[in-house]
Amino acid sequence: MKPPEERFEELRREALEKGRVDAPGVRAHGAPLPEPPSEVAAQQSETSYHELPLLKPPVWTWEIPLYFFVGGAAGASAMLAAVARITGAEEALVRDARFIAAGGAVLSAPLLISDLGRPERFLNMLRIFKPQSPMSVGAWTLAVFGGAATASALADELSRRTRLPVTIVADGSGLLAAATGLVMCTYTGVLLGVTAIPVWSEHVTVLPMHFGASALGSAVSLLELRGHDHPALNALGIGAATFETLTAGTIDRTSKISSEPLRDGSTGRWIRTAGLLSGVVPLALRLFGGKSRRARQLAAVATLAGSVITRFAWVQAGKKSAADPRPVMEGEAELRIEN
Repeated sequence: MKPPEERFEELRREALEKGRVDAPGVRAHGAPLPEPPSEVAAQQSETSYHELPLLKPPVWTWEIPLYFFVGGAAGASAMLAAVARITGAEEALVRDARFIAAGGAVLSAPLLISDLGRPERFLNMLRIFKPQSPMSVGAWTLAVFGGAATASALADELSRRTRLPVTIVADGSGLLAAATGLVMCTYTGVLLGVTAIPVWSEHVTVLPMHFGASALGSAVSLLELRGHDHPALNALGIGAATFETLTAGTIDRTSKISSEPLRDGSTGRWIRTAGLLSGVVPLALRLFGGKSRRARQLAAVATLAGSVITRFAWVQAGKKSAADPRPVMEGEAELRIEN
């Protein structure tokens, strides 16, 4: 055994050369030092911070994914109403699209306020407009969209029942509802993607388009279930279903750890079910159903079910992802290597 002075000099040289000492420490008997961590404690220290998760999981309840669905379908309906009005489509189609948009707007605010807990919290979100915050943009968009969509639908109805010259109000409000409706369709995907939740941030470029296509398919489906059998609606439904099919295939081929909630377990099964109902099933019914109105209605029902499941599945996948420390630890390791 080497003398203490010689061993001390070796440790000093090692510290100067490497910047660290690899030798184990010495615990003096009776010294006021903490006990060495047990195997379980050492494992927990790698996956948590003081036995707390590395990431705070989302606390959203059922109101938020339902709000994502209702708000998206309403926004897409407002866009369809404006396009139908500009292109000279049937008045009944324009009217129904406007009322679907207004109905969705009326339902969206209570759903969001219910999750917040108190109405004044929603009002507080409108005190300041922060363009860099998707939540602030979403709150303001919902407020403007709700007013415009409701005004457009009411003015349209008033114009039909009376001789008052309010058509310009309906059309002007409809254009504003369409512009803000585009944001309603996509901002919820941005809201998820800009968070620290690995499964959401990993798909930040896909989520807005994914939710937007799903919203368009839902709006088309609601109008078809109202009895509108216009070929343009079927074409839009085919486009939305095609995009959803491609998105489902892209997600299923992702092999990163952060995307495991989209592939494995109950959330993975729900994501695949949503992809089938929003993509493959309605696409097949619309393409091979010919001109069958029954086939289009079945496609519409499948699309609506898939759209609802999509929102709930993504939220649940986020909660599962937040509880898994591996993507965070893997990201930190990559940063250390780069630096």
